[in-house]
Amino acid sequence: MDEVIRLQADAIVAGRPFTAPERTAEDLDAVRVMAAAVRHVLRQPLPAGPRPLVLTVPAPAGRQHRVVIAHEGGLRVGRDLAFVGFFATKRGGLDHAPLTVTDDELILEFPRHPGILSYSSLEFADGNWGNLIVVDPPEAREHWREGDKHAWAAQELAPRHYTVVRLHRGVFPGGLLAGRDPVVTRTKYYDFQGPAPWQAERELAPP
Repeated sequence: MDEVIRLQADAIVAGRPFTAPERTAEDLDAVRVMAAAVRHVLRQPLPAGPRPLVLTVPAPAGRQHRVVIAHEGGLRVGRDLAFVGFFATKRGGLDHAPLTVTDDELILEFPRHPGILSYSSLEFADGNWGNLIVVDPPEAREHWREGDKHAWAAQELAPRHYTVVRLHRGVFPGGLLAGRDPVVTRTKYYDFQGPAPWQAERELAPP
């Protein structure tokens, strides 16, 4: 996946509708839902004990929604916080249990990555999932990405189990508890449907 195509802000790649800006808007709606759940959790008394703390929170239509709190103190700061949003479409006809196993293993590694503050997973009506990772400082996402488990998941597991992926980087202006609208600053697109992986990137203006 050597060549990365650079997309303009409003571009849609022919034959790849998942690159439409409207899909980013839909993803942001899910980010808002997950962020609101984290804020709700932070307003409640949290049990003492080791972190990460894994919680199940209500979601519409019986869907699953999990919030993992790794460092609640970092989530309460009153300055910009970076986030990563991961949205993917699963391949049909596969046993996706390895995705769940790997996800649980990555959560167990959070103590090795102190910059990861929270991790949310929201199930959609079509059976796909969205993930929201809040990090501080922003460089913490690279530290996690370069870990052996995450690198293996991205390079081996994702192409095997997903057809397309959207990976957003963004900011919660003023912090998560400020409740302001999240801002996407960059989106990477991956398409694993063809004989060779395809990748594009859309750089947006910083907030």
